[in-house]
Amino acid sequence: MEVDARWKNANGSIQPPLVMFIVSLMLFSMVYGFFANRYNWFPASVINNAVFAFHQISNPDSDWTITGTDKTELVTVAKADLMAPGLTKIVNVEADRSLAVKVINSGGEVLHRWKIEWQDIWPQSPDYLKEPEIPKERPGTHIHGAQILANGDLVFNFEHLSLVSLDPCGNLNWKLPYRTHHSVFIDDDENIWVSAQRDHEAPIPELPLIQPGFIEPVLLKVSPQGEILLEKSVFDLLIDNRLQGALYANSIENDFPYVKGDMFHLNDVEVFTGDKKEGFFKKGDVMISLRNINTVFVFNSDWEIKYQMSYEFVRQHDPDFFDGNTITLFDNNNVDSDAKKSHSRILGKNAISGETRVLFKGNREVPFYSNIMGKHQWLPNGNLLINEWMGRAIEVTPGGELAWEYNTIVSPGKLGLTEEAERLPQQFNEEYFKNIKEECGKP
Repeated sequence: MEVDARWKNANGSIQPPLVMFIVSLMLFSMVYGFFANRYNWFPASVINNAVFAFHQISNPDSDWTITGTDKTELVTVAKADLMAPGLTKIVNVEADRSLAVKVINSGGEVLHRWKIEWQDIWPQSPDYLKEPEIPKERPGTHIHGAQILANGDLVFNFEHLSLVSLDPCGNLNWKLPYRTHHSVFIDDDENIWVSAQRDHEAPIPELPLIQPGFIEPVLLKVSPQGEILLEKSVFDLLIDNRLQGALYANSIENDFPYVKGDMFHLNDVEVFTGDKKEGFFKKGDVMISLRNINTVFVFNSDWEIKYQMSYEFVRQHDPDFFDGNTITLFDNNNVDSDAKKSHSRILGKNAISGETRVLFKGNREVPFYSNIMGKHQWLPNGNLLINEWMGRAIEVTPGGELAWEYNTIVSPGKLGLTEEAERLPQQFNEEYFKNIKEECGKP
């Protein structure tokens, strides 16, 4: 670059004021860049959106497929006589990149399918979402948390985007413009408990050390008709229970414990229901899972904390009330630098005795590992149905034998994203879905 002669000395060298100006400009840019990233000032959001868009363009399938699998069969029934009876709900991304919730039999035959498109449900982009977040083409998002109600309606999350209800034929009942995600739980009154969030681009005056660009996790209770019945901030829950220190658990600052972003990552909300015998846990207790601080909390019906379990697991998912005294959860346990050596675990914790047991762990015969996401379900015969996030579900016996395996094969050597596998209650049998097909006029 040629420097204007006015900035040069008689000997041709650059005058000191210009040097100082350039150095000052560089220092200012560095300082501004630091604070722009910390406080989400311009152009931090523009850069982040550009990075997100580049990732989507350069790796269009990276977020919903995994390559290198040697699986060739959709379903492997290792020991059919050991399987728990019933049909299975599968939530996944299909080979054509569409989203689906489907019901299959033990052989993998699809008996019913909700084929779901974002654009059909949100033809006009909702104004509470940022432009880069709005799905433009398949899959665009994924379904994380889905339940079939007693009347056959489907309730599900477009992950971090909205809660939706469809009738058995796939017609829209309602949609909730709220950032819901991860989990859907149905209580005794058919009300829907769901993980949700509020995104903050400005600070909260009462919490000045939580920096803008942060997520406030929220518990939602929603009626079967889509009306919000309860909205509870996890921030408020912790502060009201004198656990405000948890808000700053992820800080690495010395002078002031600044935090930002997704500090907690709420990934489950569950209620102790009347079908379980009470013990330490009582009807109406509410359990939440905060993945990013490796902690599960249980609150009573007055929102007072009654139980906490932490640090015996790593980045956990799907804690369940097993009975009145016991919680089981999906321990991702993704702490080995070599994924081939890693095993996830299903843990059980007794709230009375304090004992923690490993109820199932992957092994050479039945490998089990999910570095993110994952769900588990206890079946009536004592078996355990486990869903890994990338394309695989397994049913194992109490002795750890493989009874059934399902693989979401989308093309040779490639598995597709599978969010959930659930064995359905006996009311949802083949005759039920045959009648639904006839009522909906589907071939």
